[in-house]
Amino acid sequence: MSRSQFYWHVKRGTFHAPLRLSNGRPYFNASQVEDNLKAREMGIGVNGEYVLFYERSEAPPKPKQTPASKTDHRELLESLQTLGLSGLTTKQVVDAVDICYPKGTSGEDENDILRKVFRHLKRAGFG
Repeated sequence: MSRSQFYWHVKRGTFHAPLRLSNGRPYFNASQVEDNLKAREMGIGVNGEYVLFYERSEAPPKPKQTPASKTDHRELLESLQTLGLSGLTTKQVVDAVDICYPKGTSGEDENDILRKVFRHLKRAGFG
């Protein structure tokens, strides 16, 4: 993230503002650093608001998988429904997983997959 982008988020309240030394030099204490890093990772600012951070991918997207190679997302669908996203179809979940993980979900933690797909679907207006 660029310096200007960081300070834009500070001005918005997404991150803590730096403290100042007697000579005016900015610094962050350990708890502020931890909160700012957590806000960046979780997508929820220190002010409690949801934030979208965009990361650019350097590699071109991988071609779509064939339907036969797609994995079963029943458990993910059930977990999303228990989080309050009722009325979802398997196709909607598969499409969301494809968007969130264009290279596939192999090697990814199940909780991270659930969180990322849940956020995507909430942003898309489901639930």
